[in-house]
Amino acid sequence: MSMFGYNTLGFGSIAGTAGPPDLDFTVVGSVATRGAGTFNNVAIGTANTHRMVVISANSGAAAIPGEITIGGEAMSVVNSTTGQYIAFKKVPTGTTATIVITGGGSFVQQIYTLNTLNSGASDSQVNYVFATTTATSESFTLSTTVSDDGVFIWGGFFRIGSGPGGSFSDALSTDNSNGATVVSSTTGNPNRQGYSVCTSNDTKFARYTWSRTGSKSANYQRGAAFAFFKASE
Repeated sequence: MSMFGYNTLGFGSIAGTAGPPDLDFTVVGSVATRGAGTFNNVAIGTANTHRMVVISANSGAAAIPGEITIGGEAMSVVNSTTGQYIAFKKVPTGTTATIVITGGGSFVQQIYTLNTLNSGASDSQVNYVFATTTATSESFTLSTTVSDDGVFIWGGFFRIGSGPGGSFSDALSTDNSNGATVVSSTTGNPNRQGYSVCTSNDTKFARYTWSRTGSKSANYQRGAAFAFFKASE
């Protein structure tokens, strides 16, 4: 597989970010589509004792992988049962890594790195949801009190299924002043993922919202996965 570079543009840039110094949040390269397999020499940014490598992945409702490893060690995975997952692992050394994905379907992935004292995301800092009903609109939200510096990473999907009528839309939103930056989105089976860097100590939310017009009697699959990581200081 090809090696992906990483972006070190300034804070607030649409193409990528470098967060506050103790967070050093970086969007690594661009999105890449990966399914089950071994991916060698994947760029994971600058080595750091507190570096967390995060993979946010999204699809039109593909099955979640059974396991994801980085450098031979299992990553923790937050997932919505199908369609959206966030995998994360502390990787203090190296600028590239081998990522092995076992099972599951094809997902659009974005890799992020950040410096955090967390060994993982605690129960109060992650959330995932999955639902199947005939609703015409819905919002999925994670709300938490952020540290002085931190980052929300989240996304969601809505599976149209066969033959629904009307039109469809989805969006990411947050009350954080930096707003939500979208890294990938698709139409058809709508799905969207992105991030928001937080620099104030306050209660914030990250939200995935979808809606449709038209009618259909069958149930629809949809869901979202969220994570919030605190900075290293």
